[in-house]
Amino acid sequence: MKYITIVFALTLLTNLNAGWLDIAENLINEEVSSQETSSSGSMQDDALKAALKQGVEYAVKTLGKKDGYLNDKKAKINLPKNIQKMESLIRKSGGNEMLNNLVLSMNSAATQAAPKTTKIFFSAIKNMTISDAQKILNSDEDALTQYFKKHTNTALEQEIEPIVKEMMDKNKVSYYYKQVRSYYDDNSDVIPYKDSLSSLGKSYGLDSYIPPKNLDTYVTKKAIIGLFIKIQQEEQKIRENPLVQKSKLIRDVFGSI
Repeated sequence: MKYITIVFALTLLTNLNAGWLDIAENLINEEVSSQETSSSGSMQDDALKAALKQGVEYAVKTLGKKDGYLNDKKAKINLPKNIQKMESLIRKSGGNEMLNNLVLSMNSAATQAAPKTTKIFFSAIKNMTISDAQKILNSDEDALTQYFKKHTNTALEQEIEPIVKEMMDKNKVSYYYKQVRSYYDDNSDVIPYKDSLSSLGKSYGLDSYIPPKNLDTYVTKKAIIGLFIKIQQEEQKIRENPLVQKSKLIRDVFGSI
């Protein structure tokens, strides 16, 4: 009887040990799996941040060099649309130099402001979460750019507009623009706008048929759009050809999408 009891106890102990071993093995497997998931998420996060930084550096380097905005077909800041409508009339009346100087000054102001935006973009990158990274990887082709638009636009406006204003004053943009506005006012009777629509717009305070009074804001918004255009171009390159990227991290993560 004593022998049977000992055997039963040993058998029970063996079974218990086997059960605990199974439990321990499961716990270890779960922990390893969790660490692998966390590691994967962290890797994606790091790759996205690297790609974002690459996009910012490309945009700032491209647009921040001499005549960066002016010589870029997509980022170039053109005359406000309402001035474009009377551009031909102004040029025919001897206003070529005035309009050319206006365009040059607007784009020069944006170029001067571009390098100042890096810290804002990098701050947004620093605050990116792993969840953000996973959403971007599984989203549309311009998801990186859209992330920036969501998290930097207001700060960019606040940072850029004072610089634009200062540079535009130095480049005599205000002087050139006042000339254009003055030309518009002096020749409004021969500009092909419908008076009724113009009056209607003014009555609602829209001023939609007159060149914008606040040119600083116009140039600021266009400067930001230009930066986003260049970031999106770099994002597209990364997504389309990840294997040619210098960063191994970018190659590994974007190459597996």
